[in-house]
Amino acid sequence: MPISPTAAYAPNSPATKPTTTAKASDTSSTFGLGRDDFFKLFLAQLANQDPTRPVDDKEFIAQLAQFTMIDTMKAVEKALQGSQLGQAAGLLGRHVDGLDVTGTAVSGTVGRLVQSAGELFLMIGDRSIRPDAVTHVAPA
Repeated sequence: MPISPTAAYAPNSPATKPTTTAKASDTSSTFGLGRDDFFKLFLAQLANQDPTRPVDDKEFIAQLAQFTMIDTMKAVEKALQGSQLGQAAGLLGRHVDGLDVTGTAVSGTVGRLVQSAGELFLMIGDRSIRPDAVTHVAPA
């Protein structure tokens, strides 16, 4: 029985299998994978590639560019959420006028903030208003 050039290469053997442990500080993202996850996959791909047919460097560069784009989008999303939360928190206890989520006019004091399905809402009683739907703000 002939032996193929890759038969001696055992990608799942303990000697070649990359070992990693998850840390509490691992960066996770809204998109499912964090920076640490990407690099673990990247290193596993390098360690387990067929030595007779290595992956083209252009593929690695494309993967790195995709990861960089996702990482940048995550940072922008985090910054936007922080600023939106800060602005919405500034409306707590203030009298606002605007349109609720059904498009009905509402006026009253913002009693709390609620985050649901990735969106932030101002609560006036049991009515929800998106911060961008506020038309007037008065001091408390």
